[in-house]
Formats: sequence, structure tokens, C-alpha cells
Amino acid sequence: MEFTNILSPLSHFFKPSKLSLKNATPFTVMILSPHPDDESIVGSLAIRLMKENNCHVVNVAVTLGSNKDRQAQRITELNDACELLGFECVYLHEDWKIKEKELKGLIQKYQPKLIIAPHLKDFHPAHIKTGQLCQKVLTSFKKETLLVAWSEFWGQMTKPNLLLEVPVEILEEQMKALEKHVGEVARNPYHLRLPAWMMDNVRRGSEVVSGKGSPTAHMAFGVLYRLQLVKSGKFLTPKLSENILYSENNIGHMFKLILDAASGSRTKVK
Repeated sequence: MEFTNILSPLSHFFKPSKLSLKNATPFTVMILSPHPDDESIVGSLAIRLMKENNCHVVNVAVTLGSNKDRQAQRITELNDACELLGFECVYLHEDWKIKEKELKGLIQKYQPKLIIAPHLKDFHPAHIKTGQLCQKVLTSFKKETLLVAWSEFWGQMTKPNLLLEVPVEILEEQMKALEKHVGEVARNPYHLRLPAWMMDNVRRGSEVVSGKGSPTAHMAFGVLYRLQLVKSGKFLTPKLSENILYSENNIGHMFKLILDAASGSRTKVK
């Protein structure tokens, strides 16, 4: 299905945003998805980095959902969605202890500079356990330096520090990827609700990220994240040059500056 006719009227009243190529920053981004379909919902940051900065995106399917009868079909749906998005996709074992070992191995193999994972109070048990898995594994690494973007969907974060603009063409691609999850959107049309969720993120995020009474962000669609730096097993909150990232912002370059500073003596945290 084409969604241009739905999205164009919604974005008409806001500053037009277009996807634009930035200087290449070819690092790897890893998404930890509690369920098949989460990669399509919260992956806006990864998609922007892939399309703007030539980043490689690896989606880690942490679970295949609790319905055993649906799992085989969900693998097919997830592969179709990841193919559309241009993501590599890998799967973790059902046992959570084994998941921990496998995730450690994947991080060592792919050496991601950014991991996207649900925050620790994202309401749904699988989302919470996935966030805890990410935290536990990264705490165990004592030499690695990387960034984590905590995402939200079921439960709102109290302290997000990034509002990311989602250009219309990326949102439409996410909606098309969600359509591939046939069983899920038949139960709940997440793809049709995605624009409204992103618009509400902008309404709320403008003041939550920038402070009460701040001017609203001039974008139609956005996603909130909490960006943290993980250095020697410790989670730090870096000082960001920009908290609202529009289409013209080179987020790959900004992230590289944070990581470069962290590797030396100029790390700034608050």
C-alpha cells in the first residue's frame, strides 16, 4: 500500500523535511528488537543513519513472540520487513541465559558503535527484559566504548534527551515494513497508527527535551530516544550539541564526535 496520500496532508502544515545524504560515517548500528515488528517501529534512527551516513544496520530478534504457533510465520514476516528496510537480521536463542552469551558474541563480532534498545520501563515484559539484557551485557564489557539509544513504545521515558525528526519518506518506508508483519497488523494496525504516535512524540518531546515552555519543534513526525555513552562498562550521559535533530543535522557526525571525545580525555558527561 502507498501511504503518501495519508502523510502529505499531515505534514503539509509543518516545515518540509527531506532525506539528504551526509558525509559517510560507516559504522554499525545494532537494534535489539523484543518482538518482530519492533525494528520497524523504533528503528527511525537506524534508518536515518543507514540512508544518510552509509551505516550498516543489524537487527537482533531477541524473541519471536510468546505464541509458539505464530513463530515460524513471524520469522518469514520479519525477514520480509528487514529485506525492505535493508537490515541484516540475526536471531537469539529462546533461553535468556543463552541469549546473554549470544548477544555478547554478536557485539564482539559486529563491533557496533550504536545500539538501540527499549528503555528499562517500557511496560511490556519482553521490552523490559530486552533492555535489562542490553544493560547487563554492556556492563560486562570493560574496554568497549559505544553509544546506546534507549527507545520507547509502550511506556514513556521520563528523561529522553533526543527528539529525532523522521522524514516522510522514512516514515512511509517504516509503515510499509510494518505491513509485512501481516499477523500483527491484522490484530492491531500499528502501521496506520504510527504517524499519530510520531506526531504526539513531537508535541510532548519539544518540551520534555528542551524544557517547559520551549517553542515546539518544526517537524511533523519524530521519535524520542535517550542517548547514553557506555565506556568501560559504565553508562554516562554525554553533553549533546543538539537535542532536537532535524533532517539537516548530521547525526552520524555528531555521534562520531561523542565517541572520539570519549576515547580521549575530552569526554563530557552530566
